[in-house]
Amino acid sequence: MTKGLLHLSLLLVSAYSFSPLVASVAKPKNNDAPQQHIEQIVREKLERIALGYDNSIDSTTKTIDMEIELSEKTERCLLQSTGVNERWMLLSEKTRIKRESVRDCLAANNMVVQRLLMGWETTDQTKNSPLFQRIDFIPTNKDEDCSLMGNGGVTDVQMKETEGYDTAQQVITHTARDWTSASSSCRDATNGWIINAIVRHCTGMDELRVLVPGSGLCRLAYDISTCEHLGNSGTDVIVEANDSSVTMAFAAKSVLELVHEQAVAKIFPFVSDPQRNEIYSAKRFEMQVFPDENALAAYRNFYSIKKACPDLTYTVGDFSSTYSHESKRGIYNVVATSFFIDTATNIYEYIFIMKHLLQNDKSSIWVNCGPVQWHPCAMLRPTVDELKDILQACGFQLITWEIADEAVAYRHPDDFAPSNARYTREEGYRPLRFVACLNDFDTADDLQERIEYVDYLNEIANGKVKE
Repeated sequence: MTKGLLHLSLLLVSAYSFSPLVASVAKPKNNDAPQQHIEQIVREKLERIALGYDNSIDSTTKTIDMEIELSEKTERCLLQSTGVNERWMLLSEKTRIKRESVRDCLAANNMVVQRLLMGWETTDQTKNSPLFQRIDFIPTNKDEDCSLMGNGGVTDVQMKETEGYDTAQQVITHTARDWTSASSSCRDATNGWIINAIVRHCTGMDELRVLVPGSGLCRLAYDISTCEHLGNSGTDVIVEANDSSVTMAFAAKSVLELVHEQAVAKIFPFVSDPQRNEIYSAKRFEMQVFPDENALAAYRNFYSIKKACPDLTYTVGDFSSTYSHESKRGIYNVVATSFFIDTATNIYEYIFIMKHLLQNDKSSIWVNCGPVQWHPCAMLRPTVDELKDILQACGFQLITWEIADEAVAYRHPDDFAPSNARYTREEGYRPLRFVACLNDFDTADDLQERIEYVDYLNEIANGKVKE
């Protein structure tokens, strides 16, 4: 991205004024899909997910109506002779009151979902505008049609769009975790640690190119791009966020547009939580505002100094396919990963792509913070001590390697709190944190072909293809 795109008035909002979207699509030998075809697939996907959340409100309401009816009939059957006059003490009345709050909160969340996922269709002009600044087609030797933009993108509709990472509910969860002040302590323990490590190792560099794979709603990438310490040291920070989910990418772009406009919205992050382990019913209806003031202030401060938006782009595409390409070789000073390494189907792929991405000097670093909660797609699941040996065997020198002493809540501090807890069951983890640099600068010239072969081995091991 050229800096010329970013010299804008603070109040001027255009389609590509801040964090332009780039799509990276694996292109099989016999597939000549035009850009318009890709964009139509993406539009249809975003419409499905937004509509799916709207439909889920009706389903939730019907469930609550069933609970009211069942509790009322049960109370009439079992409490008719007890003389209970205090209706407010009974579950039917409590659920009836709760139903109104649920409806209001879900309606507010639905407005957020529509704004984040469907903002591109607000006017006839934007509805007909390209969704992406550009689409890069990554050549592949595979004959079959590849997953467009990764397995979090426009494929695996039934699972990804109804239960997995691509759902509107996940957008709400990530928005609350990444862009509200209430979850700042969770971010400080993860994103904050990563940024401090980057500042410690990279302050004073003239230019710093940072890749953030698995960016989700883009807060880590945004915080790096607006980092005051790096800016004050005279470093030009160029950040590229990446995620395989077009859902997350478009939601992130919409949140960043709110930052650009210095506007906020309200969200109810807990209203759709499972109805189990709850301590206080009122906490389900807590409201939060996003983006938080720290994010808005960081943008104002950056713009007042640089007279430009942060140099931040977002590439939506499969990490392995996109970043094993020869054009990505040795172009980043930092790769920053948070909640990412445990998404690998085969962790060796990620490790060798990291080697491929970093510049060939010891000042270039890979910074990681997050759990090692291997996702269901993982075929290899090393322990922390095994992962440490693997990294060293693959040519990395470990500058810092530690497990956090204290557990961190995933979404909100109340999820893991000694007092004012939200649930009887705590949800937290102790993140693996490391800083690594290259000790061995040798990388394969044919890495993309090797990665594709490893993908083939993964499919054999998973029983998807025969050897």
